[in-house]
Amino acid sequence: MASFFKWYRFYSHTYPIRTNLVQTGLLFGLGDLMAQSVVEKRKPDEIDWLRTVRYASIGCAVGPTLTMWYKSLDRFGTKNTIPIIAKKIIVDQTIASPIINGAVMIMSRVFSGDEWPQIQNKLEDNYVKVMLTSYLIWPAVQTFNFSIVPQQYRVLTVQIVSLAWNTYLSFMSVGGEKSK
Repeated sequence: MASFFKWYRFYSHTYPIRTNLVQTGLLFGLGDLMAQSVVEKRKPDEIDWLRTVRYASIGCAVGPTLTMWYKSLDRFGTKNTIPIIAKKIIVDQTIASPIINGAVMIMSRVFSGDEWPQIQNKLEDNYVKVMLTSYLIWPAVQTFNFSIVPQQYRVLTVQIVSLAWNTYLSFMSVGGEKSK
């Protein structure tokens, strides 16, 4: 196990974008599998593997985006002071969170072959609920992330918590009740 952490530390420092692309893709895919098997209660032979691959590919886009986003938030400063951490959280939750959640929901529907009216219905049905739920979870996670976690591990920290979040987001954007 120690060798894995040494390996991860090396790659996350040397190749942060590639590392975050792979880890986020894997965790998004795992989140979708959990949504299908645990939340939607599908049996193993009912799993939509193409859906899982599509959702994992969305994660591959999100990982590098988050890497660059967290680096840009460090423009507010890198010290762990309350004003700096508060600025990062406010900007993260007012800019990144709505965009990323909306983009993931839209991309998952586009990859499923939906047309814009179907996508719009899904957003109208679920986007506000997703954002309200997001605001119950992510400010606390980001407080921990920005105050304790070193910059190179922030995407990993978010993605560990995102395992549950991705399960929920997959269910809300792909699974769950179908829009009319």
